[in-house]
Amino acid sequence: MDEEKPKSARLTQVKDTYRVSLRLMKFLWFVDNRMFVGSFVAYTIPAVIPFLNIYIYQLVIDAVVKAVTSGGMVNYHQLYTLFAFRIATYFIQDVALRSQNLLERLYWTKVPIYLNDILLRRTASLDMYYYENSQFRDLLEKSRDSITFKPQQLADLLFSSGQSLLQLLIAFVAIARLNLFLVILVASISIPEFFVQVRLSRLAWGIWSNQSPYRKKFWYLSNLLQRSWDIKEVKIFQLADRFLAELKDIQKKFYQENAVLAKKNYSLNIGFNILSTLIFVGVEIFVVMQAIAGKITVGGISFYTGVVSNFQNGLSGLFSNIRGVFEDSLYVKSIFDILDLEPYVKQPDDPVKLDIRKTPRIEFCNVTFKYPDSHKKVLKNFSLTINPGEKVALVGENGVGKTTLIKLLARFYDVTEGEILIDGVNLKDLSLDQWYKMMGVLFQDFNRYEHTAKDNIAFGKIYEQIEPEEVTKAAMSAGAHEMIKGFEQGYEQMLGKTFEMGLELSGGQWQKIALSRAFLRNAPVLVLDEPTAAIDAKAESEIFNRVEKLSRDKTVIIISHRFSTVRNADKIYVINRGKIIESGSHEELMGLDGKYATLFKLQAKGYQ
Repeated sequence: MDEEKPKSARLTQVKDTYRVSLRLMKFLWFVDNRMFVGSFVAYTIPAVIPFLNIYIYQLVIDAVVKAVTSGGMVNYHQLYTLFAFRIATYFIQDVALRSQNLLERLYWTKVPIYLNDILLRRTASLDMYYYENSQFRDLLEKSRDSITFKPQQLADLLFSSGQSLLQLLIAFVAIARLNLFLVILVASISIPEFFVQVRLSRLAWGIWSNQSPYRKKFWYLSNLLQRSWDIKEVKIFQLADRFLAELKDIQKKFYQENAVLAKKNYSLNIGFNILSTLIFVGVEIFVVMQAIAGKITVGGISFYTGVVSNFQNGLSGLFSNIRGVFEDSLYVKSIFDILDLEPYVKQPDDPVKLDIRKTPRIEFCNVTFKYPDSHKKVLKNFSLTINPGEKVALVGENGVGKTTLIKLLARFYDVTEGEILIDGVNLKDLSLDQWYKMMGVLFQDFNRYEHTAKDNIAFGKIYEQIEPEEVTKAAMSAGAHEMIKGFEQGYEQMLGKTFEMGLELSGGQWQKIALSRAFLRNAPVLVLDEPTAAIDAKAESEIFNRVEKLSRDKTVIIISHRFSTVRNADKIYVINRGKIIESGSHEELMGLDGKYATLFKLQAKGYQ
């Protein structure tokens, strides 16, 4: 790790800290401006009260000394008034500190809710490029670690910094009236301490930032040892000890790096504390000598000693808070970095409207595509026309671009070259919300929502009010109705084992639920990406009979490795290295005796 940074890099860090701090303050004002003002007042009062208190105590001491040395009468009315003011300062100070605590707790409740909401909204708006990018996942990992406490912690430090600064200014004015050299003397130890602590903060951030991939791996391995669908294979292959050893190595490495930093911090703090004590005692001696010389009153000893103590505390507190602000702003910056991200796939300002009930004509026109940050072209001058109501199948070996076509059709990515036309309109000119309503999709890695069976299916048409009959009809179409009727709570059965009374399903059962979701949408375009991978041959045949029956006027696009699934398609496209190398019906392709026929015979041989 490079501990030395050029001045330009340090200046950038200072600017980043300022921008992040200002942005957080604006966010706190947005969350609750009354709480913001209350916090400002609650932090201002404790900066002023100590000086009022020690000044009142100076007046008390001077009044007593005057009465004793002059042999005169004690002015009890004055003393009682001074003590009343002193009691009032203690009361006000206590209220202010308790108000700080109350407002902090309220902010610590409110801020994560608001911030998490806008963060999730932002991440949900980002396109697939980010989610398939390891650097973005590292950034997400950092923000996940930070969002629950770092923003509030930074806010507390900013308010405390303001309090320390005000305390410092008041003390500066008071001490400068006695001797300006005292200000320089106290600052001479606090300023070096600040820069040392800032340096240590940068090191701490470096450890945290560099450990992000390790922390990501830590949670990945932890999940492997905790999730029901992972633990089965972990047990069978006896992988637990291996994963636990990897977890231990990660923890050990993180501990060692932090232990070195903690010991260094401890040693430096001890040294600075010794110097601070010597300087403070020296200031006390100077003040006493000033009183002996008659330049200040006896009460002034107490006052200036208290002022110097407040100045020293204010200065070290300010530097400590600023150091904390610098450190925490680095963490909070990761959250704001995500909020500042913009999707690569842009929505048109004035989208073309289509009839979402009409089955469209889909055209891939000379499409070339490569994933961002990659030089490999997955598709090369790819052209394909799918007429309304046509049932097409895309086949080929893994990695040839079949699923990429679906990602482009769903506009998870934009094409690198060429265009995709929907009824003659460029896909980029359509509203994505409207286009998605025209698509029903079952992905190979479909989601398993741990909600009720009814909700799992109803999610397929969340933008409309769904009647129970529609959910049942969709389940029947996917062959899931009888299965759901057998659940203890029927359609109200909670699925998955995360929540109480949840029921875990097999892969095939989950797939039927997901297929029901796709059927519920009743969209003009139905996309099935390996739709029967977890379903037996009998269930597969039943499902595709239903698909054929229910989608006579719809376009169906099927990606499958099972040739029994695709053989009834109107047209089958064999894809290899991003291009169509064969196309036709099952019979036509078998007659060609090419790639399709070879793959079909190999698979058929496995069933003999």
